[in-house]
Amino acid sequence: MPNLFHKYQQPILIVVTVVIIASFIWFWNGSMATRGGIGGTNKVASIYGETVSDTDIQKDVHKFQIASVLGMNDMLQALAGNAENQQQALENFIWNTYVFDHEADALQVYPTDVEVQDELSKVPGFQTDGRFDPAKLEDFVQSRLPSLGFTDAVIDELVRREVRVRKVTELIGSTVAVSTAELATRYQEGHEKMDLQVIRLNTSDLEKGITVTDADAQKAYDANKGKYVSDEQRKVSIASFELTPDQEALKGKDRTDVLQKLGNEAWNFAQAVVDKSASFGDQAKSFGAPVSDSAYFTANQPDPALSKIPALATTAFKLSPDYPSSDVAEGENGYYVLHLEQTVPSRQLSFAEAKPEIVEQIQKDRASQLLQTKANDIESKIEADMKGGKSFEDAAADAGVTPDKVPPFALMDVSKLDIPDMQAVVQNALGLADGKFSEFVTTDAGGLFVYMEKHEPVDPITAGIGGVAMKTQVQLQRNTGTFVEWLRIRKEAARLQIVQRAG
Repeated sequence: MPNLFHKYQQPILIVVTVVIIASFIWFWNGSMATRGGIGGTNKVASIYGETVSDTDIQKDVHKFQIASVLGMNDMLQALAGNAENQQQALENFIWNTYVFDHEADALQVYPTDVEVQDELSKVPGFQTDGRFDPAKLEDFVQSRLPSLGFTDAVIDELVRREVRVRKVTELIGSTVAVSTAELATRYQEGHEKMDLQVIRLNTSDLEKGITVTDADAQKAYDANKGKYVSDEQRKVSIASFELTPDQEALKGKDRTDVLQKLGNEAWNFAQAVVDKSASFGDQAKSFGAPVSDSAYFTANQPDPALSKIPALATTAFKLSPDYPSSDVAEGENGYYVLHLEQTVPSRQLSFAEAKPEIVEQIQKDRASQLLQTKANDIESKIEADMKGGKSFEDAAADAGVTPDKVPPFALMDVSKLDIPDMQAVVQNALGLADGKFSEFVTTDAGGLFVYMEKHEPVDPITAGIGGVAMKTQVQLQRNTGTFVEWLRIRKEAARLQIVQRAG
C-alpha cells in the first residue's frame, strides 16, 4: 500500500487487546504456551498436503487479533462460520482461511489495487468522525504490529482478504435468489406485533421455606468431599511503567510518544527478568520502576487495589516457579510486569467451612424440584380451566398466579425493551398461536410461562413494500449463509489432519 505504511525495527509494546485469544493456545494441549510466545516449528497439522507449524498457527492467531481490533467483521463472520463460542470462532477462522484462499485461487477471484485501497479507507479501526484517518493507520503500524511480529504487509493481506471474501460471497450467493413472497414474509415476521402475558415463578420464594438439617448437610459433604476445596491464592509484586500525572493530560501524538517510550522500557525490563534467577526487585531499581505488592487474591476475586491492571488475575495465575515474571500487561496509563511472590495452594475444606455452601446448594436443588412440581400443577390447572371455557386471566387467578402484561412489541424492537428474561419470553412466544399457553421454561430466577393473546399482523401491501426495501439486507444474509455452507463442504475436501500431540 504505497505512501501509507512505514517500517519500524524497534518493537513497541502497545498490546492489542481482544477477548478470546489467551484460551486458544490451548489447542495443542498447552505445548505452545511457552514463555515468550509459541515460536516453534513443530508440525501441528497438514492441509492440502502442506505442513502447518506452531509458528504458522501463532501468526494466524495474531491475524485474527488484528482483524478483530480493526473491525473487519465481514471477513471474520464469514470465516468463523457457525461458531458457537469465541474459541471455536478462532479455530474456524484459522482453518477456513487456508480453505478460502485455496478455493478463491481456484475460482481466480482477486481484488484489484483500487478495490483494496478503497476498502482500506473504510476499515473501522482507521476512522475518525466517519472518515479515513491516516494517522490512526500509521500509529497502528508503528505501535501495535511490531509486538505481534508483523510489518505493514499484514494489513495489506487482511484488507485484500476482506475484499476477496466479499467478492466470493457475492459469487456463491448469486446462485440463490430471494423471492418477493419470502421478502414479504420476512418483513411480516419482524414487524408484526405480539400481545403477551407472562407468568413468572421464582425459586427464591421457595428457598426461604426450606430447612436443611446438619445431618443432610453432613451426608452431602461426605458424598462429595473432594468438591469442597478452597481457592488457590496468589500474591504478586508489580513493577509499574506509568505516565506521570502531568503526562496523563497529554493528547494525540505527544501521549503516544510517551507511551511508546514507557512500552519500550517495560519490554526491556520484562526481557531482563525472564530468567527465574534474575532479581525482580534489583532489576526494577535499575530501570527506575516502582514496585508494589498485592494482597493475597484468588482467580475469581482479584485484589481490588490493582483494578487498573486489566486481567490481573488471569496473568497472575499463568505464572509459575519456572516462569515467575509475566509479559507486559497494558493499562490505560502505562504498562506493568508481574512477579509471583507467594502461592497458597487450595486445600480440603472442613465440614464447618463448607457447610454454608452445602446448605445453599441443597436449598437451590430442593427449590428447583418444588418449582417444577408447582409449574406442572399450574399448567394443568390453567389448561383445564381454559378448555372448560374460562378466560386466561380467570384461569390464572384460580391457579393462584398473577400474569404480567407485556407491552405489544415486534421482534425488530426486542432490543429496545427493558423486560426481565426477555430472551426466554421471546423464544417461548415464537410459533405460539393466538390464545395458546406455552410450556414452562427455566430462567436464572426460576422460570416462566407465556400466554399469546394475539398477533397484530402487518397488512399485505405494507409487508410487500417493506419486503422490497429489505431485499439487499436479506440477500446479503442469504449470500453469507450460502457462503458458509459452501466453505464447510470445501473444507471437507481439504484433507485437514490435526496432529494429536502429547500434553
